[in-house]
Amino acid sequence: MLNYLRRVNYIRKQKIQKESMSAILSAVDFKKVENIAPNKIETIMFVLPGMMAYSGGHTSVLRLGTSLVKKGYNVRYVSFVPQDLEEQKKNAEINLKEYKGEIIDHSKIFDVKNDIVIATSWDSVYYAKKASGYKMYFVQDYEPFFHMYGEMFLLAQKTYELGLHMVSLGQWNKYMIEKNCEVDSSIDFITFPYEASEYYEIPRNYLEYKNKKEFTIAVYIKDTGKRAPYLLQHMIVSLKEKLKSDGITLNVKYYGEKLDFKCEGGENLGKLSKSQLLELYQNSDFGMVASLTNISLVPYEMLATGLPLIELEEGTFKYFFPEGCSILTSFDFNDLYEKIKYYIENPNKLKNMRDKSIAYLDTLSWEKTANEFESILNKIIKEEA
Repeated sequence: MLNYLRRVNYIRKQKIQKESMSAILSAVDFKKVENIAPNKIETIMFVLPGMMAYSGGHTSVLRLGTSLVKKGYNVRYVSFVPQDLEEQKKNAEINLKEYKGEIIDHSKIFDVKNDIVIATSWDSVYYAKKASGYKMYFVQDYEPFFHMYGEMFLLAQKTYELGLHMVSLGQWNKYMIEKNCEVDSSIDFITFPYEASEYYEIPRNYLEYKNKKEFTIAVYIKDTGKRAPYLLQHMIVSLKEKLKSDGITLNVKYYGEKLDFKCEGGENLGKLSKSQLLELYQNSDFGMVASLTNISLVPYEMLATGLPLIELEEGTFKYFFPEGCSILTSFDFNDLYEKIKYYIENPNKLKNMRDKSIAYLDTLSWEKTANEFESILNKIIKEEA
């Protein structure tokens, strides 16, 4: 019976993967775009791989689009895959309650006229190329790393070489593209922002850490290699055991993935709303995130509340924050243990870390990032003139 169920599951996964690849390959062409800059920019369309709820990438697109609407641009969002329009609107509101711009049906992707069309993922590039407008590419991560080396890896990597005007969210994507690809089109970057109005500093007495015998750690977990879900669990379980031998209890609260994702050594809280996240951060003593590719919003949220953050040295955190804003650990759980013990015994270091990270976060905003993006748009028009 078990073998039968495994076989059925395998066939189901293969069918889904084949259908997905067939849909993408039906749109693929490797001809470079001939980008002709518009003489004015009024209408902008973002091309998305569906509108998913609880998605940081989709939220960033909605924030950028909303900021551009506030600046007077006409903004549309369109999925290149069929998805119920009302479901898309509902999911968009979950990601950003008061988003601005129009979500249009996927059937209109090639019919509407745009001054600018913006791909938002590697697979959306092949559809954005066929839509009207000056072709841009909002690069939120180095997506070849989402796949083992093979056809998906190469199809993703190829999108950076197709002539679209790229705008990287942060400098790391730009660095990786220029290092690994043959680029002959423009590639700019904008500052990775965070929204201060949603996450605020929660008062903490770090000095109490020195005498505490019970701690809670909030661990962001996703079932994708770039977030190291199994490595994190191994490190956390090993840390928990070593702290127990010191008479310290570590309560582990995983979150970010579906409830049926099995987590070792702690409780899986599932996907949380913004209010639930604030409550979790308030009741936690440490937070842990694995940013192995481009950083997500999660480290920003944790730091904004004053929650001491643990990140991986092998990741990209150092590309986005000044030195001294987090506890950086290697993959070795012994290193993690030694650093946790050090900061528990030296709580003033946590306060210094909080002060440094808050000072940096105060320099960030979506308004600033949107202004940077608008400057890029204005440069496109000036170069054409």
